[in-house]
Amino acid sequence: MILPVPQKLPIGKIIGHPYEGDIANFKEKEYSIDRLNSLIHEVNPDYLLFHPSINSIQSVILLASYGAAWLFGQSFFIFLVILFDIMFNKGIDFLFFIGIVMQLLLLLMLGFAPFLTFKQFKNKKSYYNKIVLLKQTQQVAYYEHNRKQAPVFHLINYKDIVASVRRNNGVVFEALNLHAIDPKTNQTIQSINLEDMQLSPYDQWAFIRTYMERPGDELPLDPRYAHACPTDVSTSLFACADIAQEKKNKDLTGLRHEVTVMGWLRACTVSYLDLAEGNIYQSSANPALHPEVQRRLMWNGQHNPYNILPVTAERQAAFANQNQAVKRKWYSGMAINATWFIGSILYVMLVIA
Repeated sequence: MILPVPQKLPIGKIIGHPYEGDIANFKEKEYSIDRLNSLIHEVNPDYLLFHPSINSIQSVILLASYGAAWLFGQSFFIFLVILFDIMFNKGIDFLFFIGIVMQLLLLLMLGFAPFLTFKQFKNKKSYYNKIVLLKQTQQVAYYEHNRKQAPVFHLINYKDIVASVRRNNGVVFEALNLHAIDPKTNQTIQSINLEDMQLSPYDQWAFIRTYMERPGDELPLDPRYAHACPTDVSTSLFACADIAQEKKNKDLTGLRHEVTVMGWLRACTVSYLDLAEGNIYQSSANPALHPEVQRRLMWNGQHNPYNILPVTAERQAAFANQNQAVKRKWYSGMAINATWFIGSILYVMLVIA
């Protein structure tokens, strides 16, 4: 699964500084609140953690990987038929040799994308900036990811940030960037791209400012989405895949990790895609919190002022990879999905034959 590497972006259209004037109202209140809550991993009096968004480009990549795996299965079946015919019927000649070589090249091309996807499941390497907003110490922490290096941790002062809007060339969508400014030189040190082009950057900046600058009860949180959860989500792919299901607004209970009929049926049909998207959440939170962030946390776990639900026993067990109901849901779903996947390949080949 090839994922884009975050860029160090130039400052675009500046939309504000911390503590500068009143906080603007949301432009698309209902949609913005739902979308922002779907991006939140955890909210407490000390910090807010933003997961990376899964955008349309990544969804297309995952679909292409799935389609390539399906074509790989068909091509592999054809290859076996040709090989059987050569070995037991016609023997080898130059044309058959060329056909085998071309078939092998096709298999290599079609197998490349699903191979990268399954390799990512194993390696859990993150390609995203994970944003942690530290309310008590008024700092922003994040990891900068590069393909050939370990994640680089950054901790910057919130008051030194400039918020700007980036518009991609040729498209009308805009995304919020946060820039770390050196107060001595007034030069950009780092740029953080929050990546979500489905959300108004003005609404996202208003949400961040509200969290950092206002009391907890002023933050517009929807408890259907903004549940509390264990900090380290890297231990269970299934629990993260449940999050991917819930964030698609399917009216499931994945955030609580209670198995429903609709959730199980979805695991039976598109488990590959949900697991791949869950892996994005899983890898982005691995490692969970840097020691420098943990050292700044002061909350004792009592009297949370935010409108969120506590960690349920099902959710705690799911993230510890000990929720047997969640395991059975995903294992059975993957088994049925694999049976359907292989059966559809054999059926198509039977029709062709």
